[in-house]
Amino acid sequence: MRRHTRILTALAAVATMLVASACTGGDGDTGDEDTTPDEVVYITAFGVFGREAYAWVAQEKGYFEEANINVEIQPGTGTGDNIALVASGQAQFATGDMSGVTLLLGNGEIEGITVVGAVHQLSLIGFMSLGDEIQTPQDLEGKSIADSSGSVGRLLFPTYADLVGIDPESVDLVDADPPQLPTLLASGQVDAIGQFSVGVPLIEAAAEGETASFIPYSDEMTDLYGNSLVTSTELAQSDPDLVQRFRDALFRGLEYSIDDPQGAAEILAAADESVVPEVAAAELEIMESYVRQAGVPIGSVDEVRVSQTIALLEATGAIPPGITAEDVITPSLIISG
Repeated sequence: MRRHTRILTALAAVATMLVASACTGGDGDTGDEDTTPDEVVYITAFGVFGREAYAWVAQEKGYFEEANINVEIQPGTGTGDNIALVASGQAQFATGDMSGVTLLLGNGEIEGITVVGAVHQLSLIGFMSLGDEIQTPQDLEGKSIADSSGSVGRLLFPTYADLVGIDPESVDLVDADPPQLPTLLASGQVDAIGQFSVGVPLIEAAAEGETASFIPYSDEMTDLYGNSLVTSTELAQSDPDLVQRFRDALFRGLEYSIDDPQGAAEILAAADESVVPEVAAAELEIMESYVRQAGVPIGSVDEVRVSQTIALLEATGAIPPGITAEDVITPSLIISG
């Protein structure tokens, strides 16, 4: 009887050891996971405006923290400059206009970057002016237009001019940093500025209530997406989990911002004292229709539309033939519509 008890005790001890080994992974594996947050730099599309609030919302609301990511948010200066920072490894993520990204990739001016989500389902880019002197694309001839040298409007202008039948050489393009644009227009130093449609409240505030007019690129270029989330192809391939976690956290901030524009504007104003909450909130209210489309998930990308944009740019001679949608987007990392 005593011997039987000793055998049962020994078997129990062995069983306990086996369970402990299974829990720790065995073979010296302790099962401890590295919970150190990933460190990333994110570049906004264009400065610190209401339309960019969603990044600060994702940070303030803890969406990045829940995704185990520490994010440094830096103001961007336009698509060309932004994606160059990603390509060079100075930033892990940036926002840039998808058409501009396509143009730069198609012409071989940039490489090593890929789109993993769409902020805007429709393009916001166009020309902003004051008064009624510029109402049609043809009115731009002989005028001065200020814009950032790296903005997508600047990159696409020759293509747009060809589509609307104006001579791009007749337009005086003036280089300016994003924060300067409202002042340049309001003071009459230029006739128009490159601007997003959501910038109407900002421009009218700078012009002390004078009415702003907007000519959108999308009237002629109907397949264009707006801003997109860009990362490096190296990161997309080596750490797709990080890319997905960042993408989802950022788009949570985007959804919150269009659901609660005033709340998002206040978060942005707390982060940057130059922001006027009322103006920022008005931008986000306008932006909702560009972000949220019926039956289309926020952030999604349609590969067919990307192909149609490529076809448009090829047809106008903006890029040579050869680039495909998969050269622009990473299908395994996009949200499908």
